[in-house]
Amino acid sequence: MSSALAIAAVTAALKDLLNEGLLNHDLSNVGSFSVTAQPPDRITTGNTEANQLNVFLYQVTANPGWRNAELPSRDARGARLSNPPLALDLHYLLTAYGAQDLNAEVLLGFAMQLLHETPVLSRAQLRTVLGSPSPVDGGILPGPFGNLSAIDLADQIELLKITPVYLGVEDLSKLWTAMQARYRPSMAYVVSVVLIQSQGGGRAAPPVLQRGEGDRGPRADAVPPPFLLAVRNAASPRLPALRLGEDASLLGTGLLRAGTQSVVFENARLGLSLSLPLQVGASANELRAHLPSVAEQPAVLAAWGVGVYSVSLRTEQPGAPTLSTNAVPVALSPRIAATPLAASAGAAIDLAIACTPRLHPLQHAGARLLLGSDELLPTTIATPADTSQPSTLHFSLPGLPAGTYLLRLRVDGIDSLPIVITGSPPSFGFDADQTLKVS
Repeated sequence: MSSALAIAAVTAALKDLLNEGLLNHDLSNVGSFSVTAQPPDRITTGNTEANQLNVFLYQVTANPGWRNAELPSRDARGARLSNPPLALDLHYLLTAYGAQDLNAEVLLGFAMQLLHETPVLSRAQLRTVLGSPSPVDGGILPGPFGNLSAIDLADQIELLKITPVYLGVEDLSKLWTAMQARYRPSMAYVVSVVLIQSQGGGRAAPPVLQRGEGDRGPRADAVPPPFLLAVRNAASPRLPALRLGEDASLLGTGLLRAGTQSVVFENARLGLSLSLPLQVGASANELRAHLPSVAEQPAVLAAWGVGVYSVSLRTEQPGAPTLSTNAVPVALSPRIAATPLAASAGAAIDLAIACTPRLHPLQHAGARLLLGSDELLPTTIATPADTSQPSTLHFSLPGLPAGTYLLRLRVDGIDSLPIVITGSPPSFGFDADQTLKVS
């Protein structure tokens, strides 16, 4: 495959092909000429116009035959699986300029005849043009790209084919108007296909030596696989999120299986993957998992993070592969402790909010305080090096009129739950520990 220098290498090869081909024809009657690769608006026209052939790359399009090769190239986590090439078709405009009458037409005619007789750029031609000293050098590129070589173009799997494109008057008019240059006799060509591919590798599966343990082939179950439908807060299905210290209710079909079962919480944004044991639920279609609180396991402060998790069930059996169900989303909201919870009317307030679990650095920009219906940015966010301590956010509140203000912390769009559930049947109420009273 070719490197990132392939586009420039094709232009250089076309220039060399035209220059050598015209030199081999005795055009002494036309006079001296040059072959360039400049934008048409930079070429001098008028009384000082010189004999010139110009090759201008005016468009790059995807090659339809190669664009879907080796897909998909990445897995659900974004990790590279394969290294598909970037397949391009290069669209060129060949324009002739002349110092005298008919010179431009003569140059254009010879150039078109040459490209008609040479519809393919051979590997030998490319090696000759792009060999040392190469007209296309990676030295202008930064870092490791400076070591790239354009001669790789000669070794790509596809040969470069040159095909004429006969543009209509409308297309030519639009093209020259966009270039803001004076029109001269022109012909369009497509060079296909250029395959650009990095040196980075993908994943390669090892050879198969046996089909399962003891070469017994795949394991088949006579029952449908377990399927997870939803994950809810076990305290009430109306709660929009889970919190540390609460139980998660996992609902689905065929969840109970022989073997060791666990539930996996994964957060791709924070790079977290946590496994919890399962408990039997209230019905055959429910399992439960307890999210430990800080009092039960202080390490959860740093192990977990506020965000949306993908939840799946995992079943392990001796002598059998590990089975995982589909994943469903659930949000983990923060628990907060605010200080102070009482203030005087009209007096400025320095409000400190301790957040559990701790905030990750990339979540600082998305932290907000919802004070009643107002949204405030934190003045400072402190996450101590001691992982047993929560993150503390400070907010500077202006003097507030007397009243009761509900406090909620929003992190990455997920709000803390200022709710308590009491009574039987259960009813919702606002948490007094998340309410600021101003009097």
